[in-house]
Amino acid sequence: MEIKIAVCDDEHELAEYIKNLTGKWADNNNIQAKIEMFDSAENFKASWSESKTFDILLLDIEMSGQNGMELAREIRQSDKKLTIIFITGYIDYMSEGYDVSAMHYLIKPVKEDKLFEVLDKAVKNLGKEPEFLVLEINHKNIVILLRDIIYIESSLNYIIVNTVNGQHKVKMSLTEIEDKLGDGFFKCHRSFIVSLKYVRRVTKAAMILENGREIPLSRNLYDDANQAFIKYN
Repeated sequence: MEIKIAVCDDEHELAEYIKNLTGKWADNNNIQAKIEMFDSAENFKASWSESKTFDILLLDIEMSGQNGMELAREIRQSDKKLTIIFITGYIDYMSEGYDVSAMHYLIKPVKEDKLFEVLDKAVKNLGKEPEFLVLEINHKNIVILLRDIIYIESSLNYIIVNTVNGQHKVKMSLTEIEDKLGDGFFKCHRSFIVSLKYVRRVTKAAMILENGREIPLSRNLYDDANQAFIKYN
């Protein structure tokens, strides 16, 4: 399998350094990697928007024009799978990383062993189910971790995403959000999707959550629900 890695930095020497180290890492691990360099957020965006085939983005935050953080926010509006690794000379940005689900920060000057360690982790995560959702709520993009979702219910033209941290009301259909979820979720009713992580028991009429809440279960889905519950646990 070939992985595609982008290095986006307006400092040519640093970009070359990162590209060469990444190539060395790929050779050391017998990984076939295509590594491309971009000298601005705008140039990367032009390439990414055409195909969205990159797996890993090594992204400098402090760039002229659109900076790396702004680019990452734009990417997350339509691409939640791209692994973003920030490169920065300042730790001030680290608190913003959660908003765009950055995998890691590399502090300048970038050390070879640290870059290799982060790339090892990034490759292990490739191909896994998505770990989060990016949903537009009140004209803002909100990141919701899949592991925090307890259940989702439909309400007219909206869905209500119930998480361990509270509720989020989003204008979309249950089918639309179902397509964004990975394994571990079960549509138990035309109006409900439940996370199997929080299910403790299945009855003929409901899936019982660990907090005692009963999520309705369609009769014709009882056997499927049981199988999904057993398989998950």
